[in-house]
Amino acid sequence: MIKFQTIFTVLILLSTSFSCCKDDDNKPGDENENFSEYFTCKINGVEFNPTGTFNCNNLSFYYYQEETGGVPAGSMVISGRNCPTGEAVALRFEGVEPNVGFLDFNFPTYADSCFPIYRNAHIETGSTIIHYESLIVGSMNISSFTPRDSVTEKLGKIEGTFEFTVANEENDSIIHVTDGAFRFKVPNIW
Repeated sequence: MIKFQTIFTVLILLSTSFSCCKDDDNKPGDENENFSEYFTCKINGVEFNPTGTFNCNNLSFYYYQEETGGVPAGSMVISGRNCPTGEAVALRFEGVEPNVGFLDFNFPTYADSCFPIYRNAHIETGSTIIHYESLIVGSMNISSFTPRDSVTEKLGKIEGTFEFTVANEENDSIIHVTDGAFRFKVPNIW
């Protein structure tokens, strides 16, 4: 019995010593190493937090610096989607140059065109999908837009804030998207 207690005690000591944290476990590492992606905003004052499902990605970022498969060079999409309902908010751009700073959607300085969209869809109730994509006003402030490092292969990052107002002319209604914020990993090298 003493032999069993000794072995049990040694096993407990070994398992706790191997599971102890290092001093730097909670310290932030390289900012390009590990960070969470997000896309949030308010739609007419109501929080919109995209929700994914097993077969539906709730967060999307795509940037094509060069033409790819018929997609024009400089195309970029930043979006969030509530997969169970189909509701979505997207920022779509053409002719984007990877820059940081303020971007007025009506008079873009480092993009050829901006097409924000809000899609109101409640798939679970079978309601009609309504697109709000007639831009009234909008802007974005990109605080970080870095490529993947070609040497270390660490992913880059795009991060910023946005707001816009769009209309659906068919049903004469307007949507205000405010307090928007996003952060995504950038897999591209340029």
